[in-house]
Amino acid sequence: MKCQDAEKRLLRSFDGELEGATKTELDGHLKACPGCRKKQSEYGVLLKNLKIEDVEPLPYFWERLETKLRERERVEPWTIWAKWSRRAVPVALALLLLFIGGLAFFSPGEEDLSQSEALLLRNDNPLAETKTFFEETRLEKKNMMIIFAADEKVPARR
Repeated sequence: MKCQDAEKRLLRSFDGELEGATKTELDGHLKACPGCRKKQSEYGVLLKNLKIEDVEPLPYFWERLETKLRERERVEPWTIWAKWSRRAVPVALALLLLFIGGLAFFSPGEEDLSQSEALLLRNDNPLAETKTFFEETRLEKKNMMIIFAADEKVPARR
C-alpha cells in the first residue's frame, strides 16, 4: 500500500468507515511506515481537540447574534443602486449602440435646395449675375445670357 492511500484510509478510519480487510491492510502499513504512524498521531491529536463536549455559549450570546443578523438584513441604498445598475448599464449601452447605428445607416440623403436657399447657404450675392447682365453692351450676348439662364433648371445642391 502506498502512503497516499494509507492516509486516505487513515482519515476514514477515524470516522469508523473501514471494513475488516482494508483495516488490517492499513494496520500492517502503519507498523511498517514511521511517517504514516506520525500522521496517525497528529490526526489523533487534531480529532481529540476538535471533539467538543456540551459547551454553553457566553452570556448574552444570542442577543448579540440577533442584533448582528438584523444589521446585515437592513437594506442599504447602495445595494439597491448596485442591483439596479447591473441591469441598467447593459440596456443603456445596447440602446446607445442602436441609436448610433440608426444615425449611421439612416442618415438623410441630399435634399434639393431652392435657389434662394442655395444663395443663403453659400453666402453669395444674388445681384452679382444681374449686374453683369445689365452691364453687357452687346445685344447678342445679353440674349444668350437670358437663354442660358432660363435653361438652368437643375437646383443647386448643398
